[in-house]
Amino acid sequence: MVKDPRDPTPPPTFGEFFGRADELARIGTWLELRTAPPPPSGRSLPTLMVLHGPAGVGKSAVAAQAAHRSGVRTHWISLYDATLADVEPTLLRLLGECGGSRAVIVGAALGTDRAFRRTLRGELARRLRDRLLVLDGTTPPVVRALLLFLRDCRGLAVLVTSRQESGWRRIGARLLAVDPLDPGTSRDLVARMATGGPWTAGYGPASWPASLAGAAQGLPALARIASSLIARGTAPREGPRPGESGPGRLVRLALEDCTTDQRALLGRLSARNSAAPFTERTAELLGSPEDGPDHVRSMLGGLLDKELLQRWSRDGTYCLPQPVADVVRAAEPVFSVEKVTALWAEHALQGTAVALDGRTEHPLGPTPPGLAPRDLVPHLDDFLSLLAGSAQRGRREDAIADGLAVLLAVLGDAHRLVALHRLWPILSVRRALSSLAADVGLLEQAAALYDTDKWSNADAVPHAAALCHRAGRLSEALTVLDGLLRDEARPDDRHTAWALLVLGAVRCDQGEVVEAERALLRAAALHRASGCRRGLGWTLLHSARVCLLSGRDDEAGLLLEQADAELLSVADTRGMNWVTTQRLRLALRHGVPEAADELGRGAHARHQLAEDIRGDGWTAFYRALAALERGDRHGARGALGRAAQLFRECGDDLGSAWTEHWSALLFSAPDNDYSAPAQVSLRPAWALFGRLGCTLGTAWTELEMVARRRPSDRDLPLLDSAEEHFRALGDAYGMAWAAAVRADHQHHPQLDGPYWVRAFVASLPPELPVPDRERLVAEIRRYLEAGGVLSGRTIPLSARNTVAVRHTGPWFVDVPGRTGPHCRVRVTLLDDTPAEDTTARLLLRVSPEDGHPWGASGADRPWLTVTAAPLTPASVDPASALLRPSEQAVHGAEFTFTAHRTGTHRIRFTIALERTGTVLQQVETELDILDHDEHGGLSSPEAVTHRGR
Repeated sequence: MVKDPRDPTPPPTFGEFFGRADELARIGTWLELRTAPPPPSGRSLPTLMVLHGPAGVGKSAVAAQAAHRSGVRTHWISLYDATLADVEPTLLRLLGECGGSRAVIVGAALGTDRAFRRTLRGELARRLRDRLLVLDGTTPPVVRALLLFLRDCRGLAVLVTSRQESGWRRIGARLLAVDPLDPGTSRDLVARMATGGPWTAGYGPASWPASLAGAAQGLPALARIASSLIARGTAPREGPRPGESGPGRLVRLALEDCTTDQRALLGRLSARNSAAPFTERTAELLGSPEDGPDHVRSMLGGLLDKELLQRWSRDGTYCLPQPVADVVRAAEPVFSVEKVTALWAEHALQGTAVALDGRTEHPLGPTPPGLAPRDLVPHLDDFLSLLAGSAQRGRREDAIADGLAVLLAVLGDAHRLVALHRLWPILSVRRALSSLAADVGLLEQAAALYDTDKWSNADAVPHAAALCHRAGRLSEALTVLDGLLRDEARPDDRHTAWALLVLGAVRCDQGEVVEAERALLRAAALHRASGCRRGLGWTLLHSARVCLLSGRDDEAGLLLEQADAELLSVADTRGMNWVTTQRLRLALRHGVPEAADELGRGAHARHQLAEDIRGDGWTAFYRALAALERGDRHGARGALGRAAQLFRECGDDLGSAWTEHWSALLFSAPDNDYSAPAQVSLRPAWALFGRLGCTLGTAWTELEMVARRRPSDRDLPLLDSAEEHFRALGDAYGMAWAAAVRADHQHHPQLDGPYWVRAFVASLPPELPVPDRERLVAEIRRYLEAGGVLSGRTIPLSARNTVAVRHTGPWFVDVPGRTGPHCRVRVTLLDDTPAEDTTARLLLRVSPEDGHPWGASGADRPWLTVTAAPLTPASVDPASALLRPSEQAVHGAEFTFTAHRTGTHRIRFTIALERTGTVLQQVETELDILDHDEHGGLSSPEAVTHRGR
């Protein structure tokens, strides 16, 4: 399960805890006072307590123990080495952990500083109530700045740990000193930890165990080291060295038992110069490049055994006691904290960004190996603090901000991303925030954050097109993409991959199955080549949508599983939520409305948690269709109303158009028969589909408009337009229903119904390319026999959800009910008996039948391109060729085929218009290649159906 960065950080669990009963009692009493009635002024100011004492005395352990015992919901924030620059990121993190609205804070990021701070203060007052906030390891100026924003948080208690005793009373803090343990208690603690029982007899004040216990100076962190030395029987070979303190002696003795690698790792960890917790991944990145994860884990275990490190919590987090870090740094000076931390932060973020956006170039050199985004979640605040405390703004800092912005956008962490934007407002950060704004339905704000008219770079094109697509403006998205995708000189880079992804999604929404699949296949190849797992996940998701649209349900299910796995690997929760929505559609297509309803409830909850209004809108839309399948008209109306509201909120005009379409069919129908003619006009949906460039929606709305009117010659142009749109899409379902509506309108009422219905059904081609021809024929028969829509029979739901194509574009599609001449693809083997490692010639022709427009000679016959791809160990030359539609061999395309092994070989031919590149058809053929000693008599290859189409 991916850790949500918005989950509150719980108090640490240091393990067994001894003593401090008085301090814990006083903290408990103080916490009870936070629930006292508010003063007469009506304002309940946060109550503040400060635990102060020297480093290593156990202030954090006392605060953690008090938080666990209190039962109050706690936010634990480590602020070691924090400055005033960390205040705003800390407040934004707090607001995110309290479930603050992403949309509100992203919208406020566009305002003035004063308006933003006012919004931040107001949101905190609404969200951060009746909780305990622990600020671990901070100073009075930082706390004072934080309290300015927390002053209206009712019932909030703030517990601070600090080494400073002065400077707190000015802000009304209650002070509680955490002093070192007295010598007797310290000796008892060391003995208890060393032996598990009382102090062993025979150890007098002059013995070496007693001297080690005294060297701990009453600090529990050092007492643990002393107990470890005693438990292992490590007696000092010499007394304290000149000028050596007690802590220095204890750490030196523990280090003498460490390996060289352990001492080196401890030195690098001490370079962090912070008592803040760290993870195993931090140790790996700070360690030597030769140290693998297993070796680092072993070194950490050895340091834990010697108590030089301590466990911070059970989730694999550690801390380095400050007295140990001070001794190590004094003995062995190491790199500065800025250099060490910035180096691994930059490497980790830039390497991870490869899987998130497909980048192949690194601003400072080769891209290092990346990490899973979930591995970086514990370090998000460290990265932000690094930028907040940076004294310079160089290329390395820009690289950190760039990679962090991409990571936060994918994780959906709007509050930290807004903090980054205010700290480091470079172009890539604005682009990431714009993308996240679009995710939460703020399309206008997204456009304002990343005004693509100002940024003339390749990155702006797919981003601008994606914004158009999310708004449902399909034609506009294609216009934006046109320049980038038509630039033949441009390399196939990550920008091209994302542009093709958007192109495939837009074509799918238009109903252009072949074009969508072609774009998505190329996008998938580019994303795989660059290692962009997130891009590949979204490409597979849209490919599944194409399969659902074309009736290939089994393939859609497999693609959804693959998409879910890829998106899970990069912690893209929003993408995984959309996978659930598409699974809802799959269940609906399988005729299991109960399963669809369960998936719909789950998708609805997930989209709401992610604040993805558009995803929630489409989920509500599909839940309405599921309700129709169950016969729940009331539920369908409610779901459609909710979908319409959500689409208006997020600005998705395409969703609004489809909602208008279904509302017109459903909302005005009587309760006893939802299929009766609708009184609500379909014209608004028709106009909206036309403006957006949705061919599929336009065609079905035109067809429904004709079907729901009395027969009239005035409707024929509208019906002709619907048929033309279906023909352009290659939609056999749509053309069959258009032919049925035309037949219904042209039927003379005096004719015998059954005869003309049977005649029409018989005219449907037997090879009609639909997933379930028998079902379609039965539906059309019932429709015509009942007298069409005007007599109460509706066109089924499944019809408009399937674009069944004959693997072709409009020129190769048979028209149901009004059959015309076809074009056939012929592949001929020109050499008999092909064998292994010998060359055979293949001739491919596109042969128009008599009466086909391409059958006549002249300029009307277009040039076509055919690309050959062997799917088995073989070679085909050339890879592509030109041809013209004709039965004559001279107008065909000839290829040479060389097999590299015996057996059955498969070759795929892709035919497209040379002028536009539009794919018209894909066919596959099989050849049986024999041994040289065998004989055969094949004169032509065996044609096979292209799988998956």
